[in-house]
Amino acid sequence: MSNDSQAAHLSSNLTAKSAAAFERVSRVGPWSELFEDWIISADTNIHARTSKVMKFGDKAIIISGKGTTSNKRDVSETDLYLLGAIEKLVYRVDFLEKRLRRAEELLYYVISGNKEAKDACPTNYTRVGQNCYHFSNREFDWKSSASLCRGMGGNLVELETVEENQDVVAHLQTDKKIRGRNFWTGGLNPGLLWIWAGSARPVHQDTKQIVNGDGRCLKLEYNPASRIYSYKGEDCGSRQRYICELSKDDESANKIARTARELFDGTD
Repeated sequence: MSNDSQAAHLSSNLTAKSAAAFERVSRVGPWSELFEDWIISADTNIHARTSKVMKFGDKAIIISGKGTTSNKRDVSETDLYLLGAIEKLVYRVDFLEKRLRRAEELLYYVISGNKEAKDACPTNYTRVGQNCYHFSNREFDWKSSASLCRGMGGNLVELETVEENQDVVAHLQTDKKIRGRNFWTGGLNPGLLWIWAGSARPVHQDTKQIVNGDGRCLKLEYNPASRIYSYKGEDCGSRQRYICELSKDDESANKIARTARELFDGTD
């Protein structure tokens, strides 16, 4: 049998076993019908049910309506719930141990001399510094720009560090396709100071620093005379290009997906 066939056979067996284990856990999980009925009827109908025989796996057990019983072979409903919870925990620990082993194998594969290329950004995004950005070539108002960014798995850019600001501005000044254009950022002014819409952190650590312009939405404006970019408050209804920054959650999801592909396609 080839390696691919063996891997497929093993994956199929693991999937079947996982499904069977999940099915067993689901029947006796904390929100099973039996447990719900027990909670609901605990105060109003505690003596309505004495005992009954139930199948648990390949064994027949007696389910008592009371929390304790003198017969050591009887199993109360509380015991059944605890047994199901323990089984679920054991299954989960086993699953996590397998994931950890696979992660360790990938780590060894990477540090043993195989160099990975720098993480690629999704389609329509460009890597600048440590992050992925989308620089639009069309103009929209601020609200529409924010909505479009969310639709692409990101948010309007929030330049929260000096390094990130320098990286993005340097890219704007060197890319001929977008140089000299103005762009919306994620900055807003609710009335007291400029903040980033996503994190609610101040745009400037020095809150006394002035942002020119009367608008409540923040844009990066290019000054042709000085050839530099600076922040300016703009009417939120005006149309500007925009910069999206890929959400950290989405970026992590992309890395996990790539790791999974390497685990199951490259190291088996």
